[in-house]
Amino acid sequence: MEDYGRERLRRHFQVKHLKGFGIEKDLLAIMACGAILYYLEATKHFRLSHITTLQKIEESRFLRLDRFTLRNLEILEPLTEDGVPLVQVLDKTLTPMGGRLLKRWVVFPLLDTAEIKKRQETVRGFILDKSVYTQVGDLLSGVGDLERLASKVSVARVNPREVLMIAASLRLIRPIMETLSASSSKELKDLALRLDALDAVAAEIEASIDPDSPAQIGRGSAVIRAGISPELDELRDIVGGGKEYLIKLRNRESERTGIPSLKVAFNNVFGYYIEVRNSYKDQVPEEWIRKQTLVNAERYITGELKEYEQKILGAEERISVLETELYSKLVQKIAGYISALQKDAQTLSEIDVLRAFAQDATEYKYCLPQVGDGTVIDIKGGRHPVIERLMPPGEIYIDNDVSLDPAGNQILVITGPNMAGKSALLRQTALITLMAQIGSYVPATEAHIGVVDRIFTRVGASDNISRGESTFMTEMTEAATILNNLTPRSLILIDELGRGTSTYDGISLAQAIVEYLHDHPRAHAKTLFATHYHELNELANYFPRVKNYNVTVKEEDGKVIFLRKLEPGGTRHSFGIHVAKMAGMPRKIVTRAEEILKILEERASEIHGGEVPQSIDKKARRNLKSKKNVAYAAPGIEPVQLSFFELEDPKLAKLKKELLDIDLNRLTPLEALNKLSSLQSAILSED
Repeated sequence: MEDYGRERLRRHFQVKHLKGFGIEKDLLAIMACGAILYYLEATKHFRLSHITTLQKIEESRFLRLDRFTLRNLEILEPLTEDGVPLVQVLDKTLTPMGGRLLKRWVVFPLLDTAEIKKRQETVRGFILDKSVYTQVGDLLSGVGDLERLASKVSVARVNPREVLMIAASLRLIRPIMETLSASSSKELKDLALRLDALDAVAAEIEASIDPDSPAQIGRGSAVIRAGISPELDELRDIVGGGKEYLIKLRNRESERTGIPSLKVAFNNVFGYYIEVRNSYKDQVPEEWIRKQTLVNAERYITGELKEYEQKILGAEERISVLETELYSKLVQKIAGYISALQKDAQTLSEIDVLRAFAQDATEYKYCLPQVGDGTVIDIKGGRHPVIERLMPPGEIYIDNDVSLDPAGNQILVITGPNMAGKSALLRQTALITLMAQIGSYVPATEAHIGVVDRIFTRVGASDNISRGESTFMTEMTEAATILNNLTPRSLILIDELGRGTSTYDGISLAQAIVEYLHDHPRAHAKTLFATHYHELNELANYFPRVKNYNVTVKEEDGKVIFLRKLEPGGTRHSFGIHVAKMAGMPRKIVTRAEEILKILEERASEIHGGEVPQSIDKKARRNLKSKKNVAYAAPGIEPVQLSFFELEDPKLAKLKKELLDIDLNRLTPLEALNKLSSLQSAILSED
């Protein structure tokens, strides 16, 4: 199969070796490409001249985004019907091919800092030179979709108007080149050097195709200009002079026969005919042949009319054949420049996207991020690029600082109330990093981005009914994907993990995952871990690279004001009941929930003797730090044995009294066994 695939590739590209294509070592790539080319040949797609290169998507060149991350960060598609994805906010492109390239760049951010900085410098060149930015934008707005038009040329499925669009687009390339060359930016000048105006192609099209040509040959006016073919011009004269000839024929026959209302016309059934009203049919010459009788008239043909008809129809048919031949030859000539057209399309797409980045940076007040090969992510005044665009008039998005360092702030455990902005903070950190690695400016006042090779997200909660997966199963699947694929340069976002199961299960899993990320033998992946499990705040006491942060709120007169600022330290309040009230929950339910919450908090306080202990004995602390032979729920908190006698059950109350009345110091082993048997019998009899 490998040889089969390689042979298909060699035949298509007419080369002896494929090492230059970078696929000699990749058997699967060779097989896939060969199978695709075989399919195209088997389905009679022989015109494949537009397939000029094959390129693998090398994982070592691009930041990896799995399907969960693309969905959760809403990069290409929103999660809700009225949502807005990142690409829609960034898309200020002026051409269809530029819009497609932007989507490719967003899905495949770069890892090479040199390439990233080259894009950044190009964007900076547009920002600094407003005249170039404006002129290039005006010119790009008139450029057609050269990328797709080139493909249509190669398969000979391009219509005359599309060919004219190719010429019009090519005519805009030279002024774009001149505008970019006049810039002081080296990167903009380099882009100009990559373009080829293809003046000869544009001139050939303009000289051959009539500017008023129809969408299809034979559908209306002429396609080929006059002067291209003498034979075609002569035939057109014959057809064009037909109206004048018919007028002369009508006038002559009317004078000869004395029929003033005589009419010469044409239909698809009889061709050309002479129509005479019934009041004059006695004056019709004998040589006229009657073809049709109407209510008020008769229709006739003559030998002269039939001869003229054959001449006209023959000319029209020949015109159609000649135009098709000449048009096909022109398309074949253009097809010889497919490679050059594709290169122009690629370069124009890049210019379009980079100019769009400059527009984003100017309109949205983005900053130039410092991208390097380090491992630290340090963002000052970061904002969510989508949410800030959707803020109501008069409201300002609250920015935040985030610093991640595998040697120090590796894992940030972020707590805080519902609706405070934890999820937005996680997402904006990932989106700022992604935007920096596609060469864009970013929504922040300052940003230092150490290139990350993978972004993983575990946010939100939803089921997958079609695949038989519950909400919790979906959570665990996404979490497992992260933990099985993380690297030292990964950026991980985990939001509310464990909500789909019981509280103890959820806390246990969340804590175990934080420990795993901290102590992973192969990587110290940078992690933002947002949670309502406030017990996880204790982890910072035992894991040096785990840091606690919280999104602040302010309480005034029983109301909660969301400040949305990230600050060091944990919090133990979620204000879930307050959020339920904001959502319109019936007042009776809110009041009852507050009563239940107060009871539960009092019981929790009683269990811990009035407060939650913050320390344990030295031996236990050493065991917790070594994590050997110790099972614990939250570091720094002694395991608590709940007393079943506190349960409000009369049966258990009676059992409690009997047990308390036993004098254990005077009880023999046999008496103890008998007492235990009687207590068991009493419980069973009551059941």
